[in-house]
Parts: sequence; C-alpha cells; structure tokens
Amino acid sequence: MILKVNKYRFKFVIAILVYYCLLSLVHFNHIIHGDSYNYLSYNSSSTFVFDLPSFILVSLIIIFNILLVNYIKITPFMYSILNLVLLFFVIPAGLFFASNKIVPLEIFIYNNLLLYFIWIFSYINWDIKIPVLNKKEVVTVLLVIITIGIIPFIFVYGPYINLKNLLLIDVYKTRTLVTENVSNMYTAYTYSWYSKVLIPIIIVFCIYYRKRTALVFSFVFLMFLYLCGAHKMVFLGTFAVLLFYKYDYFRKTYLLIKFLIIVAIICIVLAELFDSHYFWSISLNRVFMLNPLIDYCFFDFFEGKPIYWSTSFMSRFIEYPYELSPDHIIGRDYLSNPKVNANTGIIANGFKNAGLIGIFINISFVSLFFSLLNYFRISSKFYGMFIVLIFTFTNASLTGSILTHGLLILFVMCMFVLRKTEYSLK
Repeated sequence: MILKVNKYRFKFVIAILVYYCLLSLVHFNHIIHGDSYNYLSYNSSSTFVFDLPSFILVSLIIIFNILLVNYIKITPFMYSILNLVLLFFVIPAGLFFASNKIVPLEIFIYNNLLLYFIWIFSYINWDIKIPVLNKKEVVTVLLVIITIGIIPFIFVYGPYINLKNLLLIDVYKTRTLVTENVSNMYTAYTYSWYSKVLIPIIIVFCIYYRKRTALVFSFVFLMFLYLCGAHKMVFLGTFAVLLFYKYDYFRKTYLLIKFLIIVAIICIVLAELFDSHYFWSISLNRVFMLNPLIDYCFFDFFEGKPIYWSTSFMSRFIEYPYELSPDHIIGRDYLSNPKVNANTGIIANGFKNAGLIGIFINISFVSLFFSLLNYFRISSKFYGMFIVLIFTFTNASLTGSILTHGLLILFVMCMFVLRKTEYSLK
C-alpha cells in the first residue's frame, strides 16, 4: 500500500513545524540552562547559546526533510517510522548543533543519514515465504510462558517493590536500590523481552479479540515489571500501546505531533509564568534533548580511539582500555558525576566502537531491520511499540538493543506472528 497525498498532509506539515518552533523556544530559553548542559559547558569550557547562522542552516534542512517525508511515496508504516526518526533523532541533533560552536556538524549529518538510509532501504523488495502462526493460540501460549517466566522476578525484585512508583514517586530511589543490589542474568535479559515486546503484543491481541481476563492479567504483569526497577519507559510504553491502539499510522503520527505541541506549550507556560522547570526537565529534555548532548560527549571522548566492541561480544579478543565503563566515563568527565549512567544511542555507540565505519554499520543494520518490518505489513495497532523502539535506539547500543532490549524477540514476533496483521486486524 502506498501512502497517497491526502487532506492531512498539509495539516501535518504545519503541525510538525509548530512543534519544531515550540521545542526550539523551550530548548534555547530553558533546556540549555539546565544542569546537564551546565556541567558539559563547564567541563568543555564552552557556552550554550542561540547561534542564528547554525539555526538557519539546521531549520532549512529540517524543513526539507519534513517536506520530503510528506511527499515521497512510501507505505503508511514507513511514513510513521520516518517521522519518528525526525522527532527523536534529526530535530534534537539539529537544535543541539545550533546551541554550541564546539558541536561538529557531522553529528547532525549522521542523524540525517539515518533518516535517508531507512527511506532508501524501504524500497528493497523482499520475498520471504514462511508460515504465520495462529494469533489466538499464540496469545494463550505466550501468556502461559510469561506467567511462568515472571516468577523469578518476584523473588529477585520483591524486596524492592515500592507501590509509590505507580505515582512516579521515589522512582530514582528504587532504581538506585535495584542497581546496587540486583544482579541476575535471567532477569536482566528477559526484562525487556517481556515488558517491551511480548506483553504489549498480548495486550493488543487481547483488546482486538476481547479477551478481558487475559487483558487484565497482562496489564497487571506489565505494571509489576515496571515496579521491578521503576523503569519509566515501561510505564509510559504501556500507555503508549493503549493510547495508540485506534486509527491508522498516518492519523496516529498526527495525533502524536499534536500531543507534543501540547506538552511544549505546557512547558513554556509553567516555565515563563510560574518559574517551574520540572516539567520540561522530565519531558522534552529527558526524552529528546538529553540524547544529543550525551552523543556529543561520546564523539568527543572516543575521537580517534575506538574500543572495537571490547565491552560486548569482542571482549574475549580485545582488552577494554579503561577502568570505568564508557557511560560512567562520560558521566565523570563531562557531567561531573561518575555515578551517572550516561547511555547513548546507535549513532554515538557506532562511533565509539569503530568510528565512521561503526556508524554506517549501525545505521545500515537498523535500516535493514525497518525494511523487513515494512515488508511484514504490521498493523498500526502496534504503533505504540515502535515509538518505544525508536526511543530505545536513542539511548542504547545496537548489541544491547538486540540482546537485552528485545530487538531480536521483536523481529521474531513480527516475522511469525505480526506479519500481515495490517490486513487481518481491521
């Protein structure tokens, strides 16, 4: 199915431009004066300010990208993915580049390349002939597996469950306790498999097939997993799946932009009228603008000294040269706190491991992944999962995404279960 020019196109272009302007206001008036930016400014002997020439350059490129995505012939799924890449990668990287002269233009270019690679790879004609499993039977089997698989979490995380976390209270306190006291290989690997992939898929099928009891159990399981470490992305991802259950890919993307516009307006009102900076700090800053800052730190530190995956699958062959892990090195040297877990995404992680070659490896792999998902013709009812997936790519390595963040499990489920649901789940 090809996305046709329709009545929403002009409205969407206007909406995303409005959001871009509002995010720019929040970024240049408030975010660049936040703690993380101040720490980086101090440790790099630089100043974060609004740079008009850079902002004009960035804006022209972003406007071109917005128009490109809205005029090219692509499937509805790919349309939504490209817009998510714009929101989570291209726009934040552009605004960050326009706020400090020490930031190289290349980082912004790499984020644009991710957008273009995903677009180009989407035209690959795949021909995969494999069976698709029965959806109702899969739901029952998966629910049984998760019911059994979640038992170890009760024993491992039980002492650290804090019901206040459901109200987003004491989240970081719980996370610190879990980090310091829990070390279990099984729960570390399966946590995201269950919480970001399998249970959200079950929830969508339960809603569609009206399996109310299974839906309640699935929701309870997901909330329990959220309490096992208080990972807000699990909490927010749950509601993303529920909120974006209805409508097609195009309308959901438009609704997401409208939601972000409302968030940006609230941030501006609270900051300007009530001098409250908490909301923009936990929303636009945390979700969008903190990632390019950490990306820059990785690019700056690992320039000319890649570690060749010595902290992951190459650790047996290549010795890691530092005492601290990369994320803690960045926390110590750039954010003035070695305890900060400064995770970065696929682009900076690629550079950290193999320089420019590492970037192209990661970008190509992700583009190939989305090309296959595009071929699978997955229902828009799973749109919330892909929002979480794109966000994962902004703050996790590729190997981490594959093994511990559920990318491999998601691909298997898309191939054997979600394939062709665009036609079967109406």
